[in-house]
Amino acid sequence: MAFRRALDRPLTVLVASPGRHLFEEIHDARVTVVALGADAPDLIVFSCGSDRHFENVAAAALPERVRANIAAGSIGLVFDVSIEGVKHKGHTTGQLHDVIRHLGASPLNCVYVTQDRAFEAEYRSYCASIGFGPPVAVLNHDYWVWYAFAQYERDGERIYQQRLEAFRSRKPHRARRFLSFNRTPRPAKIVFLLSLLRDGLWDEGFVSFGGFEHPDERIGEKPRPTAEQLARALPGFEDHVASLAPLLDALDDRGRVLLGMERHGWKQLELWNASLAADLAEYHESWFSVATETEMRPRPSRITEKSLKPLANFHPMLVLGNPGALAMIRSYGFATFEEIYDESYDEELDPRRRFDMVYEQVVKLCRLEERALLDMEKRVTDKLIFNAQWGFTRFPGVYRRQRDEALVNEIVAAVSRRA
Repeated sequence: MAFRRALDRPLTVLVASPGRHLFEEIHDARVTVVALGADAPDLIVFSCGSDRHFENVAAAALPERVRANIAAGSIGLVFDVSIEGVKHKGHTTGQLHDVIRHLGASPLNCVYVTQDRAFEAEYRSYCASIGFGPPVAVLNHDYWVWYAFAQYERDGERIYQQRLEAFRSRKPHRARRFLSFNRTPRPAKIVFLLSLLRDGLWDEGFVSFGGFEHPDERIGEKPRPTAEQLARALPGFEDHVASLAPLLDALDDRGRVLLGMERHGWKQLELWNASLAADLAEYHESWFSVATETEMRPRPSRITEKSLKPLANFHPMLVLGNPGALAMIRSYGFATFEEIYDESYDEELDPRRRFDMVYEQVVKLCRLEERALLDMEKRVTDKLIFNAQWGFTRFPGVYRRQRDEALVNEIVAAVSRRA
């Protein structure tokens, strides 16, 4: 078995399927990424974030000598789902195990990389229930958190100084109370927007909304859900959805509202300008952010760049996401805002209760006079400056030094379990 020696020599990584993968952004002098056809790679990475049924893995054209080395245990396999936080599902695990058998590999030489912190425990429990063993090793990696800030590793100080100057020039009178990013109409985001419409608060914020997709149009993020579909997607919200459902037409009529398009001259909203901490005037014309994460689960799971963008833009934020989101943010070295918010919602496991706890604070803040909002900002000014400085000037380098090499070590250890 070569993996334990691989850390003392260059580590050759073969990317065998299309799509984003974690080695795109890893800077480790030991790692060399090679194209298909290279001899004797140490690791083979399959990008599975957009291929949840592992079809690209099954179709990968691997040379016979490579397959032989996989079967011999001298090549480790990395199933990279780090761009997603898909929760564990039994049928998907079955497909993963089928692909491992198809490749002739041992689970002891495989690792599954995901954002979801709960995946490993649920996966291991499932394997025990079906008598499958040994299970594949599971690691966690927050692809989008790193992607959002990696670009500032070289130029972060200049960007920070520009935004610090803009922050210090903010006016005591601002056009709106809050900013809400995340254009994709996922269930919790829809309920949040419908609640704003119900309470007459939409115009109190700058709201990014990608609109619903319609059969006769090529724009829109996702199809408009029915009330029944929305309720099924959010267990515990059934009564809330029923009361808000009549407002779905009004939300649909809003169409696409995408922040930053006109100012930056963007023709369309691409991944780079949607996901990164874009310099938007709306941050300077509002007081706080409401980060609507990808999902709201009844257990800790993950955060994405959505929860960190406000911090790079001198905004305090509330998070509509998974429990433990604020704790994860703090684990990355950022500060949160217990001085001005009741952050106990972060420990609430019930998604409906957690949503209500956050939304109650949004309503309260929207109804404050601006003098009170200015006082609130002054109370946390030091934290706002710290977060932006950390995010732009120190976090990219510190995180890379602490995480890149450690992640490679963890992957190598995970696929080295069979001698």
